[in-house]
Amino acid sequence: MTAQNPVSIANLILLSFGGLCLLTALAIAWVLGVTLFFPDGALAGQLVERDDVIRAHVDYLMMAQFLLIFFLGFRQYAIDPPYWLIAACCFGAFFNPLAFLLRGLTPKAAATIPVEPHFPLQAALSFSLTTISFLGAIVLIARAAWMAHLARN
Repeated sequence: MTAQNPVSIANLILLSFGGLCLLTALAIAWVLGVTLFFPDGALAGQLVERDDVIRAHVDYLMMAQFLLIFFLGFRQYAIDPPYWLIAACCFGAFFNPLAFLLRGLTPKAAATIPVEPHFPLQAALSFSLTTISFLGAIVLIARAAWMAHLARN
């Protein structure tokens, strides 16, 4: 049996946020399931835009997968990722889907207002952080994998 690579604090934070995103996705799935079977219930009345809640559910699932894949990649190659990268990954992974969830739960003030005031700023910040940090994470993992390949040959 091979020795396990140690897990850094930064990587444990990544794992924890991956678990939080998965837990959030599962909670949303339960809400969607309950409201499907009880469409006239009080809980169903809270879903203003069901499609956006479904988008949030799927997005949280994808974010959880990415965070857990990054955790495994960092652990496999004993990478101690920088805290700024972990913070950006976690912030983006949690708040990106949250924008859709808020849209799905927030009553629209008027039919002429297509986008809530918070959405553009939150989306721009979380989309940017997610893009930069996810690319940074995969670059670190790909570089470590390449170096490990070169070391074996």
